[in-house]
Amino acid sequence: MAEQPTNLSDYELQRLAHIRRNHEFLVSLGLADAAVDPVEAMRTGNKKKPSKPRAPRRPKIAPPPESLRRSPRLKGEEAEFGAEIVNSFGDEDDEVRPKKRARAEEMDDEALAEMRAEAMAYLKEVREAQLVLSVPEGGESGDWRKEAIRRWGALAGAGKEDRDWKLFVESRLSTPPPVSPIDFLQEYYAADSWRLLVSCILMSRVSSWKTKHECISAFFEKYPTPTAFAEESDSANVLAAIKSLGLFDDRLRSLVALTGTFLR
Repeated sequence: MAEQPTNLSDYELQRLAHIRRNHEFLVSLGLADAAVDPVEAMRTGNKKKPSKPRAPRRPKIAPPPESLRRSPRLKGEEAEFGAEIVNSFGDEDDEVRPKKRARAEEMDDEALAEMRAEAMAYLKEVREAQLVLSVPEGGESGDWRKEAIRRWGALAGAGKEDRDWKLFVESRLSTPPPVSPIDFLQEYYAADSWRLLVSCILMSRVSSWKTKHECISAFFEKYPTPTAFAEESDSANVLAAIKSLGLFDDRLRSLVALTGTFLR
């Protein structure tokens, strides 16, 4: 894995963590190469914007020799500007400084927009990859059953072997909308219906983006598929992953109900 830059913000680090989590899911489906670092691939796959040409430097003007200085103070004369005029110079500075700050903020916004554009391009590729089926054209019921197990684990559709497996799989595939420039957290999981619904349950009534990110990442690291969650016998293990979100009992009931319905 490529070395991660050390000057990234918490938001950038969290975003990269979600990208790697998506990549791990693609690897589990056999749709990506585990040896490829997704963050490095995302960076090298997007062309850098051409840098703006630098303005030519102005030549430095040497200060005039001492004999040419005309300061009234050096001549022993009364100052040309009084206190009122000097104080007014500060008012002009107050009008200039916000413009300088605005230019700095504009640069930050430009960098943020470039980062989001990279994320949007990556998410689009991930969604297209996750919607690829391994079922051959004209596949039989057994092929669709294997696809269900490949995506959601051994408990997918268990207990009813004579079901319409093609309908089972297609009814659970996501059709995500176009990637949004707002960079919603749910968008990183929109290509998988169970993951999308789980992320919505976990982030409900939580305002902190960082808390949501950490808990959702920890949850999917423990339970990458609905089968993995359904096989969990100790609720304390679930609590360890999402306790920072609060409302644990309500969230656990919702997760259990969602997972059970999804697998059936």
